[in-house]
Amino acid sequence: MNNLELIEKEETNRCKFRLVKDTDEKDIFEILSDEDVITNLNMDIHKSILDTRQMLKDYKKEFINGNKLPLAIISKDTNEFIGVFLIKLDLYNEDAFECTVYLKKKFWNKGIYSEILPSMIKFAFEVIHTKNFRGYVMEKNKPSSKGLEKNGFKLEKIFNVPGIDEKIYSYLMTLEMYERNGRKIKFN
Repeated sequence: MNNLELIEKEETNRCKFRLVKDTDEKDIFEILSDEDVITNLNMDIHKSILDTRQMLKDYKKEFINGNKLPLAIISKDTNEFIGVFLIKLDLYNEDAFECTVYLKKKFWNKGIYSEILPSMIKFAFEVIHTKNFRGYVMEKNKPSSKGLEKNGFKLEKIFNVPGIDEKIYSYLMTLEMYERNGRKIKFN
């Protein structure tokens, strides 16, 4: 089975996955033009659909280069676009990949992040074949920290980034940790 087949066969109770497409631009723009979303991400707000188009071009290029795996999160019941989870080369530690998740606000506080995190971990180690997988979380984003810890990530360090007012928490899972856990990741 090739990597794309593995991705398309993976599903959770409520979600399925596929590569992000150009036709997702309106849904992604809706998410990334919202200040409430951007406040939890280390990225600039999208001021126009052109920002989103440029990002999607970058996603495509970096997917081909093996540096990013941009996956759409889709509702199994309604086929609605929920959000994106992105596995990308770690900006701070090139020995690893990191994860970023952004969801439409109507799906916040519904357990989607905790539900999809095991799939992200699986894709990082079994599709991308990384040796280290990190999640970076802003200090105020306690639910994401809790989800990472619950799924076997260990707090590695806390640091500051110029231009960001709060501390960043770096969580790590190594391939050894993943294999030691018998590849059994908690689903809720």
